[in-house]
Amino acid sequence: MGETPGLSPPSDGDRPLRVLCLDDSPPDAELVSMTLSRAGYALDLDWAADRAAFEALLAGEPYDVILADYALPGFDAHGALALARAASPGTPFICVSGTIGEEATVELLKRGADDIVLKDKLARLPFSVQRAIDERAGAATLAGSERRFHSLFENLLNGYAYCRMIYDAAGAPIDFVYLDVNPAFERVTGLKGVVGRPVSEVIPGIRDLSPELFEVYGRVARTGAPETIELDLKSLGMWLFISVYGTEPGTFIAVFEDTTERHEAVKALLLGAERLRRTIDSAVEAMGAMIAARDPYTAGHEKRVTELAVAIGEELGMTPSAVHGLRLAGLVHDVGKLTVPAEILNKPSVLSPIELELIKGHAAAAYEILKPIDFEYPVADIVVQHHERLDGSGYPAGLRDEEILPEARILAVADVVEAMASHRPYRAALGLEAALDEVSAGAGTRYDDDAVAACKRVFARGFAFTAL
Repeated sequence: MGETPGLSPPSDGDRPLRVLCLDDSPPDAELVSMTLSRAGYALDLDWAADRAAFEALLAGEPYDVILADYALPGFDAHGALALARAASPGTPFICVSGTIGEEATVELLKRGADDIVLKDKLARLPFSVQRAIDERAGAATLAGSERRFHSLFENLLNGYAYCRMIYDAAGAPIDFVYLDVNPAFERVTGLKGVVGRPVSEVIPGIRDLSPELFEVYGRVARTGAPETIELDLKSLGMWLFISVYGTEPGTFIAVFEDTTERHEAVKALLLGAERLRRTIDSAVEAMGAMIAARDPYTAGHEKRVTELAVAIGEELGMTPSAVHGLRLAGLVHDVGKLTVPAEILNKPSVLSPIELELIKGHAAAAYEILKPIDFEYPVADIVVQHHERLDGSGYPAGLRDEEILPEARILAVADVVEAMASHRPYRAALGLEAALDEVSAGAGTRYDDDAVAACKRVFARGFAFTAL
């Protein structure tokens, strides 16, 4: 059967309310339609007078609400409810009856009917219909959210644990109980059967091995403020990055990922970098030794200059990284002398102007030797500048002031002091006092004022060159 004659047609605006009305009385069906129409509903109402028509209509397009009389010839609301739930379980079902006992009402509601409306109180029907539709929609939304959450919970790649915190009498966190975990929890940690058990039983000794974990969990369970922590969970032999969230007071949710592989990779990278640094350091020291072996009169010069340059750098508060770069530059600052003939380097008399120019060329030669090496620091630049002077009187480029690297300015002071204080083929040692007087006289003009002051302080505190 289709629409009952005289019922309101579908509106041309919003989609009409699709209603399936089961009633063996056409006037009663008409009254139901009028009641809903007067309440402002645009209706698309199908009427069934018996079971066969009801089943046929249920098999078609879904309805927004099903209204069923309690008693029909050979059929009743209980049977209609069973058919409706089987065909369209999400559709609201309201019994509209002339009379119905309390026991029958309770039984219908227990079986899933949304409401019971008596025909002599049809004014209630629009409210009942709207409430049933809204509640079903809300339930469907909630069910969808629960399904999505369950799917997320089950398929989450990160481990998930919902726990209840246990505190001692003083309020300190001492243990926690696993209330729920996801499959990834077991996959990441290797722990099984933890739900309902305290962590002290699951992982004995964890509180002593990872006290910071309990501090974070305890705070979040108490305050609800989220926190993150990354720690080496020694009891499981792995690194975990954990995001901790508060739920209700006394509980927390921990979502974590295994970062052990990343930490191992970083550790391996650092070890490789340290090996490379040691290799470069050894190569630099070997280069310095080769320079000293070729020029016996300056044997130890590079190491002694380096000792003083490092002491000055540390006195000036340079970072350990910058001091290390200064050390490397000091050990090879005269590597360019490998290009100078040995007879000139070892000449016991005063050098001629041409010989002096050849000696001066060692700074530029050092740059060409060192620049292909991929140091972490500007070693080649520091070395080539260690004979530059603030007033532009140095070589090889005549740089001035800030054009000269801070490390090169320190190395210049250390080089002059060591050279003057030590013996040379063409002269005897001038002594430390004369060397310090020289750099003091040139402080702020030829030499960096701060470097000179720091040099004098380290000697005043007892610095001494290593004996040859």
